[in-house]
Amino acid sequence: MMVDITSTLGRFHHQRLDLKCCLPTLLTSHKTLFTVLWIAAFASVFIWHRNIVGGGGFFFGRASTPPRPIPKLRPLAFNLTNFGGVGDGVTLNTEAFERAVSTISKLGKKGVGQLNVPPGRWVTAPFNLTSHMTLF
Repeated sequence: MMVDITSTLGRFHHQRLDLKCCLPTLLTSHKTLFTVLWIAAFASVFIWHRNIVGGGGFFFGRASTPPRPIPKLRPLAFNLTNFGGVGDGVTLNTEAFERAVSTISKLGKKGVGQLNVPPGRWVTAPFNLTSHMTLF
């Protein structure tokens, strides 16, 4: 028995997907619209958070700004490094903080002082601060 398959090949036509009729239907679906809006909102919050925190732009890194000088808000300003503090992320600086706070607390009648902590990683245990001092 022989089957003729040439006549059946003509019946199958490849249909192209017509985007003009399917796209409006797809976008009017409430679930699709909600999903697209949710993804857009999430992406905008992610980009906003990345820019605010200082991680740079989304595609390009943010140019580093030069460090600004620490303002002097009190009559006397001290630097933590003058009390033996090291901001290397390893050295324990509790005693340096305590010495600085003690020195500032002794100046209570003179308008008190300001303690400047330079940029770095300052490892310390808990210590007490004094009144009428500014910590930068």
